[in-house]
Amino acid sequence: MNLAPRRLQTATRHLHGASEWRLALTGAGWLCVLRVVTHVLPLPTLTRLMWRRTTGRDRNPEREERVVAIVRGLSRRTGGNCLERSLVLYRFLSRLNAEPELVAGMGKAGEVICHAWVELDGQPLLESPESLKPYAEVVRFCADGLRVPGRDD
Repeated sequence: MNLAPRRLQTATRHLHGASEWRLALTGAGWLCVLRVVTHVLPLPTLTRLMWRRTTGRDRNPEREERVVAIVRGLSRRTGGNCLERSLVLYRFLSRLNAEPELVAGMGKAGEVICHAWVELDGQPLLESPESLKPYAEVVRFCADGLRVPGRDD
């Protein structure tokens, strides 16, 4: 039995209006594409490709919250990993002129584990500050997919 249609149906049952359906379908497409592309392209290239600015649009916190909810639902139901999910969220929020930052970190305890997340206005999205404590920030990308210089640069 193929669970993909059921997972997509479950992920999209709370969508309101054509624009949210379009966003969810686009997000699902990006999650599929990124599943392959993240193994081929380096992170700086990916962030530059995913950044999209829309001119003439003011920030809309309600719309930003809906985008976060849609990406959360898609990633839970489609099995996207943290990097794929973060790149999609980074793209969609940048299109809303929200100035998201994509952050990549590694385990602090000498473990070779990596994690990626998105922050908006200094707050992590789809993550709790508590869940990020085991990770040390390695790199951060801001507007236009540009790397934010670290303290050690």
